[in-house]
Amino acid sequence: MARGDGRIFKRPNTSALWCEYWLRGKQFRESTGTEDPKKAAKFLRNRLNEVGADKIGAKPFAGPQQERVTVNEILDDLVAHYRRGGKRGIAREVNPQMRSHLKRLRDYFGESRALNVGSRDVEAFVAHQKAAGKANATINRSLQLLAQAFAYASNATPPKLSRALKIEMLDESGNVRKGKFSPAEAEAIFASLPEYLSDAARFAYETGTRAGELLKVKLSYLRPESIEVPSRDAKNRQARSIAITPAMQEILDRRRTAAVEGCDLIFHHNGKPIVDYRKAWQSACVLNGLGKFYCRVCKNAEGEFDSVLDATRTCSRCARKWETPRYEGRLFHDFRRSAAHEMWKAGSTADDCMTVTGHLSQSMFKRYADLFSDEEKRARQQQVQQRRREWREAQSASASPLPKNSVQ
Repeated sequence: MARGDGRIFKRPNTSALWCEYWLRGKQFRESTGTEDPKKAAKFLRNRLNEVGADKIGAKPFAGPQQERVTVNEILDDLVAHYRRGGKRGIAREVNPQMRSHLKRLRDYFGESRALNVGSRDVEAFVAHQKAAGKANATINRSLQLLAQAFAYASNATPPKLSRALKIEMLDESGNVRKGKFSPAEAEAIFASLPEYLSDAARFAYETGTRAGELLKVKLSYLRPESIEVPSRDAKNRQARSIAITPAMQEILDRRRTAAVEGCDLIFHHNGKPIVDYRKAWQSACVLNGLGKFYCRVCKNAEGEFDSVLDATRTCSRCARKWETPRYEGRLFHDFRRSAAHEMWKAGSTADDCMTVTGHLSQSMFKRYADLFSDEEKRARQQQVQQRRREWREAQSASASPLPKNSVQ
């Protein structure tokens, strides 16, 4: 065969024929998967066409190793990259939310060859998640992880995949959360939570700190008048200072009393990190009428979950008892929105509020603060229209009347 045509050959102890070809000085050998010389030759021609497409820049050559890479493998690589700290080099652990999104991807794509996954497969995954009642924002978090896994694999050295996966995210404009607690609701939640979690909730309500940050705050971060949070524990990777108020001092005094030897965390559970607080949180919200548990299978004609569980978490429609039912209601993160809203309504400037909550932009702060309720927005609209009417009446009154019999 001519140079560049590759060759078909027989390997000992194998029935299938093998082929050999080269690209940029690298030798590739793989089984053709057939004993038929004609089929083997066709397999080689297809490979050579792929090599040719790569040489002219039409399409990157994948090769046999990349073709065998599964979605599970690239997700494993992404998780390992995340734990090493990514670009910033700050080691992190995978939180329960990320694990949930990864599980959905593994359950659906699993051992699928990564290079075989295309836009239609992604659309099918989205449809599958929507049928399970997942919101657009929830689906997007899974899609982001999938896109990141493909991007990391394709940019690795050497590349594990020949291409990334372009994914169009779903619209989340109708999914903006606006949950806020009134002072009475917040106190009811504090009283219903376990003691170790109650103080963490009070801290979040006082400062608007994210749960992911406050559960990492350590006693060693305490100063006489502030808590100095290092960049590695902040979501935006910027160190910040939290001033200690009298209300926060009460919380910190209790946490010092509850300190456990060998544990530097301010908020902990018997000396161990608080990893997943959702079960206790959801139970407290349901107990106070700020949330509901739903059956995970029963839906109405519109496809919405509508069967509320009883006190034993049993569905009256299908009689199933759920240990982990579907929850809808207030979130721990609503304390952050509540703090931002109340700080603003108390007369503070957006910049002053942002020094407490840690927001980096006014647009993001204002979205969290939800500065005006629906009632307040309607009242402001009415005021605007009223001022317009008054202006128009004033304009009409000041206009000089035309004299009678005047030529128009």
